[in-house]
Amino acid sequence: MLWLTGELDMAAVREAWRGVCLSHDVLRRAYVSPDEACTYDDVLGEVEFYTADTDTEALKTVRQITTPFDLAGVGLARIAIVQRDERRHLLAIVLDHIIVDEKTWNRLMADFGEFYERAIQGVSVPDKVEKNAYHDFALLERHELSTAWGAERRAFWRSQTDRFGTFPPPFPIACEAKGEPRLAAVHHTLPADARARILDLSKRARATPFVTVASAVLASLHEVSGAPTVGAITPFHGRILPGTADIAGLFVQMVPLQLTGGARRPLETVREVFSHTLDAFEYSLPLRSAGRLWNEELVSVDRQAGVGVTLDKRTMSFGESLLAGTKAEIVPLYVPGEVTWPRTLQFMWEMDGMAPRLSVYYNENYFPEEAVESLIQAAENFVLSTDS
Repeated sequence: MLWLTGELDMAAVREAWRGVCLSHDVLRRAYVSPDEACTYDDVLGEVEFYTADTDTEALKTVRQITTPFDLAGVGLARIAIVQRDERRHLLAIVLDHIIVDEKTWNRLMADFGEFYERAIQGVSVPDKVEKNAYHDFALLERHELSTAWGAERRAFWRSQTDRFGTFPPPFPIACEAKGEPRLAAVHHTLPADARARILDLSKRARATPFVTVASAVLASLHEVSGAPTVGAITPFHGRILPGTADIAGLFVQMVPLQLTGGARRPLETVREVFSHTLDAFEYSLPLRSAGRLWNEELVSVDRQAGVGVTLDKRTMSFGESLLAGTKAEIVPLYVPGEVTWPRTLQFMWEMDGMAPRLSVYYNENYFPEEAVESLIQAAENFVLSTDS
């Protein structure tokens, strides 16, 4: 969601969004059931337009379109504009969580900006479907899963299931729901040199900074819970077949990260997690659908509580502006009904800013506060430790 300042051509906005939807079939997909989808030839949602007298009223109006998506409904995207005056508009774009990996978001927004500029200049914007890229990819993937390529991945994930259990990794500390979910956010400011320390540990372990902070979370789970095996999940775009790099689609997958055994020094932990992570990313698959195809129990029947890890997660990027002739100011907005947070503890390591920090989001009516604080402290100690 963002404020746009400047001249805005609503007809061009509508034409540009239509062009985006016709160019990317994922925006024209609807689900007959959670397992069966169809793709339409026309767009599934037009740009909604509203007016408001105040900024507060505009923000309240936009919340109408931020209700949770439902696969029994139609479409995976919504877009609305609220006009405050001739040169000030609030633009909201809502995409279902299953399609908003960073690559998809950037591709859709780049096309939106390009088509808008073409529309205001009187240049044609796509007005018919030219290809069904995601649909074609889905058919290709299903075919490949039945070949030797799929057999290799089946063997890998079967070995993971035998070793760690079904996906996703469970939270190793007992939790109990105590009423309606309530989102809590904890922000710990890290020392100014935290980023340099993480980079140094990563360099010595010959791993990535993400693996280093993920290792810190896994090590903290191991320390606080005492469980012999701990795990976390992280989002991964999952474009694993040739020709899929530029496709906008349903590529968001949650990949498990695991750690077993006793206590180790940070350097040894990072190396072990990195070795496992390379394989998990290399063999990344939509485990639920792949498991059904292979008749394998790769995914837990009941959604278990777990831990998620990200490093400097950024899904919104517009440069100086999204639409030509306007300047954009991003407005953060929490959307109730997100499917992961009530039973997922989210660790977000933020290292890009001037003041590095660790932010943790969780359901305070499910996860014990004492356990969360202990995990945070242990993770911080891991990345800041001089005993590597």
